[in-house]
Parts: sequence; structure tokens; C-alpha cells
Amino acid sequence: MIYTILLVLSAWAYAADPSDGVREASAGWREASIKQDRAGLERWLANDLIYSHANGMTQTKGEYIAAVTKGAAHYETFQESDVKINMYGNVGVLSGFEDVTPKEGESYRVRRLEVYVKNGERWQMAAHQSTRVPKK
Repeated sequence: MIYTILLVLSAWAYAADPSDGVREASAGWREASIKQDRAGLERWLANDLIYSHANGMTQTKGEYIAAVTKGAAHYETFQESDVKINMYGNVGVLSGFEDVTPKEGESYRVRRLEVYVKNGERWQMAAHQSTRVPKK
């Protein structure tokens, strides 16, 4: 009986970790970008999103969604590594590396910094900044 109670309490404590919501939103927008899923991007991106690409171009939510969902697919895969999430109340800051495989062209690596905010019950990306990492 005690074991069952401890198991339920530990599962509840783990599920209540707000960084899990940030991880879900991060995975959600990347998957939606790969699939060119407009509804998924609407869900995971905040209305006031500022998305700064590694090449210096900055887009709003509407501009990013329009660019990703029009024409041929842009991305094949995103592979995260060294991800760290710091929580500040209803704000989560995610940093780490990402290996990007575009549908066309050469793969590349970026260091990324993303800010997530809790809007209602949903975590959404409010800011994204990436910097291309030179190949060794």
C-alpha cells in the first residue's frame, strides 16, 4: 500500500514539472515544422513570437508559419543535444544545440536559445534565436 502511494505521488510530482511542458512545446513546433502543419504551428507558437534565424532574418509568427507551410517542405529532421531548461515561474528558457537537416542543401548545426511562456494551460514558444556553429 505504501509503495503504491509513493509511486502515485512520484508520478504526480514528475508530471507536474513545468519543464516537461516546455519540452513538449519544443518538440511540438519542430514536428509541426517538418510536417508543414499549420494547426500544429498555431498551437505551439505564441501570437507575439519573434523568430530569429541563424542567417539574421527575423520573422513574426505569421511570417514563420507562411514560410514553413508554403511550397515544398523545408526541413527533414531536427536533432537536439545538450538541452538545458531553466524555469522562471511561467517562463522557460531552453538552450542547447540542434543539428538541422534541410530537405535541400547541406546539414548544419546551430546553438539555440528559446523562450517559452505559459498561455493558459499551454506552453508556447515566444522567442527563438539560433547561431550557426562552424564546422570543424
